Amino acid sequence: MEKIQMQSKIKTAKLTALLLLIGFSIQAQVYSDEELKTKQTAEKFFEYIGAKNPEKIASMVSENVDWYIFESKYMPWTGHRSKREEISVLFKTLFSYFIDGSEKLEVQSFLLRGNEVSVFGFVERTVKKNGKHFKMPLAIHITVENNLISKFSLYEETLIIEKVLK
Repeated sequence: MEKIQMQSKIKTAKLTALLLLIGFSIQAQVYSDEELKTKQTAEKFFEYIGAKNPEKIASMVSENVDWYIFESKYMPWTGHRSKREEISVLFKTLFSYFIDGSEKLEVQSFLLRGNEVSVFGFVERTVKKNGKHFKMPLAIHITVENNLISKFSLYEETLIIEKVLK
């Protein structure tokens, strides 16, 4: 009798654990309409970056944008930008510094809430001028309004890039 009760308790515990796991996985995948649009906008933006298409990248940005990459005198694509047309120039400049095909973006995780998405991972590239290769962590915070990026902030190890560019 005790053996049957123990087996019953184990089955109940396993079933409860299974239901909790299923519930968590379902809950983790439920997005609001706003979050789905935000996610789609960010995905398209990163797709255009991967295709190295500065005009299409800029088309994903609001006419008036709050764009920031920590400024460095060695990296002319850094600093504040506020207009869509500046973004196309920024990416043309950025792409000109590195060997085509040397880029790799490794996304480790992302957070999505409302109209904001944050991406965490690593990027690696090879400098055209000297052949030096680097890999560094990065974090990106994006705000989306009307299916366009209205705010973009990139956090990266600027010193790593400055060392390989010198």
